[in-house]
Amino acid sequence: METVQTRPVARDPVTVPPGGVLGRGSPTDVATEAAAPGIQLSVVVPTYNERDNVGAVVASLERVLAGIGWEVIFVDDASPDNTADVVRGLARTDRRVRLISRHNRRGLSSAVVEGALAAAADVIAVMDGDMQHDEAVLPELYRRVASGEADVVAASRFLGDGVEEGLGTERRVKISNTGIALANRLFGLDLTDPLTGFFAMRRETLKRALPDLSALGFKILLDVITSAEPRPRVEEVPFRFRARAQGESKLDRRVMYDFLLFFLEKTIGRVIHVPARFLSFALINSLGILVHLMLLVPAHDLFHASFVTSQLIATVGSMFFNFTVNNLITYNDATLKGLRFWRGFVIFSLVCSVGVFANVGVASMIHDVYADLLYLVPAIAGALITVVWNFVATKMLVWGRAP
Repeated sequence: METVQTRPVARDPVTVPPGGVLGRGSPTDVATEAAAPGIQLSVVVPTYNERDNVGAVVASLERVLAGIGWEVIFVDDASPDNTADVVRGLARTDRRVRLISRHNRRGLSSAVVEGALAAAADVIAVMDGDMQHDEAVLPELYRRVASGEADVVAASRFLGDGVEEGLGTERRVKISNTGIALANRLFGLDLTDPLTGFFAMRRETLKRALPDLSALGFKILLDVITSAEPRPRVEEVPFRFRARAQGESKLDRRVMYDFLLFFLEKTIGRVIHVPARFLSFALINSLGILVHLMLLVPAHDLFHASFVTSQLIATVGSMFFNFTVNNLITYNDATLKGLRFWRGFVIFSLVCSVGVFANVGVASMIHDVYADLLYLVPAIAGALITVVWNFVATKMLVWGRAP
């Protein structure tokens, strides 16, 4: 039998990294891998039409967070400029980049909450995707929260050397200053910038705040601080609020209206939980009564239409007002457009017509049973039933169970 001599096969050195898992490569390679930190900081970035900023955000995080294990979670509200596709492209080559793509939902506060709940780290930072927030402050935000110095550390535009040039116009500066003054006075705070959108917090702080967070969302930092029990320890650091490079501003005309709803929700919530969306619906319907009268009186007194005709004109006009304004403001995150708008208006009118019968029926029943009550009491009860019915029914049937 022929003898076959074999030669030992040369092999790469086998090293055993800490933890006992075998691997190949030089001891230096293994030591480097072992020293690499896990995810210590999750950065949540809400986006809308900011495809041109996504790459810059990731590059800036890479630069300033050296030595800190991080991930970035972009929460995109179905941006028509395909921001989500740009994020997906980066995520294919960088596991630290993640995407939450939302459909039929909009809003900074809800985006932050969804991103934070999906985060892997115990320390969560929030920053805009428009490059106005100075990313160089992130390590300090992280350090203070991770070290236990504070539960929340906010980057302030108005503290020390903070620069608010990114506010741009004098009007935006006035809106911010008014909001800050109201927030401090109404909620017993002493912060230079409780409305900032740039901050870091512990995951536990958000979890404590979740049950009482505003349904509509106003400014998520203020919402978290006022909702968490006990109140979190808050510190501030200055930062430079840069001018916008790309993307769209999140500061719109309804900011003070949102603040009013937020205050009412938090104040009434001390007694009974009333969602801010319901408060908005009720306020707009109250204005609808004025619209009804503004149409009824001229139609009857100036144009001499019959009462029935005048009432019909006023009713349709006030219903259209209520539907249009609620569509734009109360349900701005589920706004109906085009054919869906008109189909929604028809359903809204039918639902509200049912509410009228409920109003009359409840008011009449209370009046018959409690004849000694002042007639205004059953009338108010009937009106309240109408508002509640209209809100619940239209939320489900018109705006598709909006959150």
